Amino acid sequence: MGFREWLREKLKEKNISQFELARLSGVSQSAISRWLRGLRDPDRDSILKVARALGASEKEIALLLGLAEGALFAVEEGEVSVPLLSGEIPCGTPVNGFEEYIVGAVPLNESLLSLRIGQAHRAGLRLFAVRARGDSMIGKGIVHGDFVIFSPDIEVQSGDIGVVDIEDEGLCIKQVFFQGNTVILQSANPAYPPLVFVDRPVRIVGKVLLSLSFH
Repeated sequence: MGFREWLREKLKEKNISQFELARLSGVSQSAISRWLRGLRDPDRDSILKVARALGASEKEIALLLGLAEGALFAVEEGEVSVPLLSGEIPCGTPVNGFEEYIVGAVPLNESLLSLRIGQAHRAGLRLFAVRARGDSMIGKGIVHGDFVIFSPDIEVQSGDIGVVDIEDEGLCIKQVFFQGNTVILQSANPAYPPLVFVDRPVRIVGKVLLSLSFH
């Protein structure tokens, strides 16, 4: 279901006119009319205003923004919107279950993404964002509160920074090293010793591509 169909259904369900929706959302009635007639597509801010005025849930808003299953959605010219995951994802949650834990979106300049992975590899690539917690990766330029962008579709090689699923701890961000049947998770801060896993299941969720700071 596209935004236009969703909007039609919501207006009918709530018995709200275009005029009333314009008043509630702060979006002009003429813009709403153009959307419903398929003459123009709304931008990200307009979608958020209308969805919240109609009482949409956060998950529903994420779906409207094209974030379900990591789909990329151009929010403004030259930008994509990356689904932001909750920091409370239960250990073992499969990647295709992450949409249940989408709590928002992070705007990402497409040029930054292309620099990291190349334009030719963009098609179909799933992206997610998580918030960095603590200072264990400060030596790699990742500080507390940063948005860390990763992809579950890019294999993590030894020495790469990855998002890792550790039992009883959930998702964490570490530099990953493989030595035979041993997995070493290295922090980028000497205050934190490496975590060594021998013959123990450690799930590598995805490769970190970049971090963004809005401080």
